[in-house]
Amino acid sequence: MSKEFDMTFLIPGIRTNRWKDLYDSLRLSCKKYDWELVFVGPFDLPEELRNKDDVRLIKDRGQVSRCVQLGVPQINSEIFFIGMDDSIYIEDAFDEAIDKYESHALENTIMQCIYAEGGHDQPIHYWSAAHHDAFKLAGINQNWKLATQPIIHKSYFMELGGFDCRWEYMDKPMHDFMFRTQRDGGEIIYSPGKVANSDWWPDHTGDHGPVHDAEILHDFPIFNEMWSVPNSRIKIDYDNWKDAPTVWKRRFPEEVYDSYEKLWKGEGYTEEFKAAPPPPKRPGEK
Repeated sequence: MSKEFDMTFLIPGIRTNRWKDLYDSLRLSCKKYDWELVFVGPFDLPEELRNKDDVRLIKDRGQVSRCVQLGVPQINSEIFFIGMDDSIYIEDAFDEAIDKYESHALENTIMQCIYAEGGHDQPIHYWSAAHHDAFKLAGINQNWKLATQPIIHKSYFMELGGFDCRWEYMDKPMHDFMFRTQRDGGEIIYSPGKVANSDWWPDHTGDHGPVHDAEILHDFPIFNEMWSVPNSRIKIDYDNWKDAPTVWKRRFPEEVYDSYEKLWKGEGYTEEFKAAPPPPKRPGEK
């Protein structure tokens, strides 16, 4: 029988070269609670994490939304956090965040864990729909808040159906889930302080190309069409992830590599800025 933890940190990711530093920072950030760290992705754990009792890998080569969706039922805690593998967590920050979250007893309460991205801190109102022109759509209540690195109750996430995997990356299904939660009467609260510093690679810089293309060419149009009109979305079918391809072709267009290092070399990734090609014109557009 699997051990039950107080908390799971669920990380869909590919950057295995950063996972040990992420783990070490979590040990400093969350000392009071018994937790597990679960990665979901296509590559094996780095050697230095393979014998850790509090680290697991769920191997999957699919898109990011699918990785989260298939990972959640396999975690060993009721409360979990969804993060990114380019983050370093701040000492004691998760202890303070979980303390606050635990004081809100309702299972439909979600905490947005505040983080900096690319060295930039954001004001608290950044995590609100009204702050972003992209969310000024007829189906979105401008009083709704955003949560992009959240702490959630597993049972509630699954009750609402979790992520809609028609979106490839995590951003749009995350927003969709948070809007459905608030329509259902749920509440989003903020962590008492910053919990993480995350990297930011624009356009096709580094390994970001597939994420950028999924967002711009695929996810944005579907999201805008869905939320540009009033709708009644709350619950969806949790098993919708099973319709998503088992291999994410944007990440592995020609070859399914067996390590991050081979992926980096094989796809010609570079840390120097690399602009994304312009999106194709729509029919009738000049």
